[in-house]
Amino acid sequence: MSIMLQLAYAQDKSLNISLGTVKTDLKQNAIDFGIKYMKSFDSLFKKQDILLSGKNSLFQITPEFNVVSGTNDAFSSIDIKLSGLFMLFKTTEIAEVTTPCTDCYMHLVPLSAGIETNNTFTSVNGILEFGYVPWYQSPMMSKVPKLLKHTKVGIFLQTGYKINIDNIGIEPVGGQIDESKETVDKGILRTKGSFVVDTKSLFEINGVGVGLVGSTDGWYDFLNDEVYYSVKGTARFYLIVNKDYFFDLKYQNGSGAPNFNQGEQFGMGLTMAF
Repeated sequence: MSIMLQLAYAQDKSLNISLGTVKTDLKQNAIDFGIKYMKSFDSLFKKQDILLSGKNSLFQITPEFNVVSGTNDAFSSIDIKLSGLFMLFKTTEIAEVTTPCTDCYMHLVPLSAGIETNNTFTSVNGILEFGYVPWYQSPMMSKVPKLLKHTKVGIFLQTGYKINIDNIGIEPVGGQIDESKETVDKGILRTKGSFVVDTKSLFEINGVGVGLVGSTDGWYDFLNDEVYYSVKGTARFYLIVNKDYFFDLKYQNGSGAPNFNQGEQFGMGLTMAF
């Protein structure tokens, strides 16, 4: 069976680097920066990246990291993991060759191992994660509304251990404070639900594309019967034709793992995609 998918549409870039300013929960002005590396699902279809393949499935491994940090009491989170991705799909016949059906829903099952921490390393979690992500973004999926293709959803089960780190002399403040109910030298067991919408460029004003990006993440802590959340909203302005440089006006409520700090931040910044 041919396992090469000929996908005739633009892939999200793997590496994003951003730099900007934010107003923190303590009303301080701070510089924030972010580094995100994650292979887009469509880019993982390359034959040379696939480790194992079956009649209706494939498996591959990819590293991921997402670093958010800043000065003063800005939100911070560092998520580094190695993910194995199982992909399940239907097949079809094209020129008498069996190939994955690109007009059909696919099912992604990620299995990851890594760490969650913040920029002061006052909170460090070792995490194993098992999830499910439906994949319906292919332009060939004629039954999926165009607007829906700008969204991503996923549900995950996370377990691990909160590591006891010697933090004598470090006093986190504002957005740096660990507000989770998870305690050191104890286990972690939670679910996570994630929803993301990215409209890309909706329209242009004098050559500058305008779009919206939003995300909502929610966690349920089984061991402490606690709910956490993080909400982000961004007005995005694409500065060049290939959309690899963009200026953001952004809002965030809640830092997410591992601090689960429920403060607010407002800011602006520039992002470059590679």
